[in-house]
Amino acid sequence: MGLLTLWLKVKGNGKEKKKAEENVDNQLADVDFYSQMAYMASISTSGISRSGLFYYSAKLPYIATRYFRRVDFVAKMFNHDYSQACRIIGEKIKIPNIKALLLRLSNALASGEDVSAFLAREAYILSEHYSSSYERKIDLLKKWADAYVSLILTSALVTVMSVVTMMIGSVSVQFIVAISAITILATIFGAWFLYNTAPRETQHHSLSYHSREQNTVKYLTRILLPLGGIVLLVMLVLKMDLGYMLVVASVFLFPIGVVATTDDKKVTQRDTDVSAFLRSLGGTMQAIGATAAEAMGRLDFRSLGSLSDDVQLLHTRLSAGVSPNLCWDRFVGETGSELVNRSVRMFWDGVSLGGEPQQVGNEASAYALKISLLRAQRNQVSIGFTWLTIAMHAVLVTLSIFVYEIFLCFSTLISSIVPDSAKSTMQNMMSMPSTGFFTQGGTEIHLLHFMIILITIILTLANAFSIYAVSGGNRSKLTFYLAITCAISGAIMIGVPPVVQMMFTAFK
Repeated sequence: MGLLTLWLKVKGNGKEKKKAEENVDNQLADVDFYSQMAYMASISTSGISRSGLFYYSAKLPYIATRYFRRVDFVAKMFNHDYSQACRIIGEKIKIPNIKALLLRLSNALASGEDVSAFLAREAYILSEHYSSSYERKIDLLKKWADAYVSLILTSALVTVMSVVTMMIGSVSVQFIVAISAITILATIFGAWFLYNTAPRETQHHSLSYHSREQNTVKYLTRILLPLGGIVLLVMLVLKMDLGYMLVVASVFLFPIGVVATTDDKKVTQRDTDVSAFLRSLGGTMQAIGATAAEAMGRLDFRSLGSLSDDVQLLHTRLSAGVSPNLCWDRFVGETGSELVNRSVRMFWDGVSLGGEPQQVGNEASAYALKISLLRAQRNQVSIGFTWLTIAMHAVLVTLSIFVYEIFLCFSTLISSIVPDSAKSTMQNMMSMPSTGFFTQGGTEIHLLHFMIILITIILTLANAFSIYAVSGGNRSKLTFYLAITCAISGAIMIGVPPVVQMMFTAFK
């Protein structure tokens, strides 16, 4: 009865299990599945037993780990062979690739095939599969990025045309509302499609230790965001201009964004350099038959790039006799990188279990190199899109506010030079628009002003989010892009009306 209760606790009822599998993010599951296989291939080179292989695999914090945990549980609690346990769990799983792998692993274990060779082959196949899937998403992301630019430009053009229509003809409130809704929905859906299309991955780890920049981001976030919210609330109560509020918001967001972006660049560089570090360390350990600390002393730290200082600190701690597990954990935590975390885990667990350092280092290095190269392709797409979107945002906001201010000033100018007694006569004779030049206090004018303000805010938020969606990385980077778009929108809202006023003053 106790085993049955424990089994139901681990397995869960059928509805909970099905719900959990449906909620799995397929994109994150792909990279986690690849990481799982690369880790198992790495530690299997040590000749570890089957129970040990599944025990260590069940300790990983990946999406696919839950299924290997079930296999380990079934084998130990019900005294099944691991090949039979893989078959039992594999037949119950609904996710096709994990189901197929467990069934293939069951056959390999039952036939006596070399587990290390099998896992290395499966890891290579998953590497190619993930690489192909990632590259397809990058190609699709390029197309959606171009489509987003076209969509936003079209929306801005529709907005400008609606203002021009108000200047030359009569329009209804429904027309203004419809134009606003089309522009807003097109912008929001465009940003959402970019986020949905872009590859989703975890670049920063969730360990207790973090890099200096990540700690600084947390500290600044706790201080600046609440303080900025209070300042904006006071400005809102004082009914200050929205342009000044956006500029103030950018001032509070910018420090957080700068530190977050700096950290993201450092993490990206560490992801690139960790491959060479693990490969060199494994080769040196194999060549001289020494421990990791001794082999690390033979390395030229200058060749390690961005990891030079971190590796030197790691070497110092290991040489001082500190527990190796604590040293490696602290090293990984201070880099702030999830890729470093996963690749170092493969290397250190494989070496600690008795695997050949060079072979284990090559396995971990190949994994890190594959992921970093794929991210480099995404980075190339994001750089061009980032600058294009920022420039496009400045142009579109300027155009929208400029055309509206021209309409407002021109309407005011005509109202000031046409006598009140002649306005009704001119409207009857010349069919002047009832919502055009002569109704400065009309509902339509206020509605148009609200439309322009709302579209500006939506563009500010959506363009910042779209840049983040394409570039990826830590969520704190969003504050950097949002600070830029807020500063641009606020500066335009402050600077454009006086310029238009100066233009029309010259005509008086």
